[in-house]
Amino acid sequence: MLEEIRRLMELQTLDRTMRELEESLSTIAGRVNQLQEESQKYSKELELLTAQEQEFSAARRKLERELAEGEARLRNKRIRQNMVRNEKELQALNHEVDALKEEHQRLEAEMLALTEAAAPRATRLAELQELLSNSQSELVKGEKEIAAEVEELKGQLARHRREREKLAREVNPPLLQRYEMIFSRRQGVAVAVAKAGTCQGCMRLLPPQLFNEIQKHLQIHFCPNCQRILYFEG
Repeated sequence: MLEEIRRLMELQTLDRTMRELEESLSTIAGRVNQLQEESQKYSKELELLTAQEQEFSAARRKLERELAEGEARLRNKRIRQNMVRNEKELQALNHEVDALKEEHQRLEAEMLALTEAAAPRATRLAELQELLSNSQSELVKGEKEIAAEVEELKGQLARHRREREKLAREVNPPLLQRYEMIFSRRQGVAVAVAKAGTCQGCMRLLPPQLFNEIQKHLQIHFCPNCQRILYFEG
């Protein structure tokens, strides 16, 4: 029985090590995802602002064209004002000039609003371009470093799995199956020491007769409370 317990303890050490390696792999994958998400976030914002900047440029060109056309019409109307002698026609021209002036002021206000909105957007565009460039550099660098780390961890896992398979073949199949069930349910501790009449896995007192039997190492015993496999050191 002592040999069987020894194998189970070795198996538990391997399984716990493999679990830690798998958690490390998961953590590494999370680091890569974080870098990718950060890069994607900057890229999406940059794409949105770039589209807004293109819309602004188109709107600005349209306003500039309308302002130029309006100024030309206004000049023509003013020239005609100086030439007209008919009072009725002059009044009509004056109304047209006033309307053109109002339209010109409206277009200038729109142009000012566009220009004011463009300044912070241009600043943010420059910031985003730098952030995205740095983020992509960090991602490339991180992926290279992480790839090497992942390969090392995968190599360790493969070695431990081969060692585990070899060791598991030496354990009685029903006992192995029960060990694996306990390991998964008890946070990676399936084999625990019985000490001073107590299961060190759940820290509950054991029946005195059971504790005496555990010390004899004549068969495998389980904790009545947590079902862990128990052994005695001594």
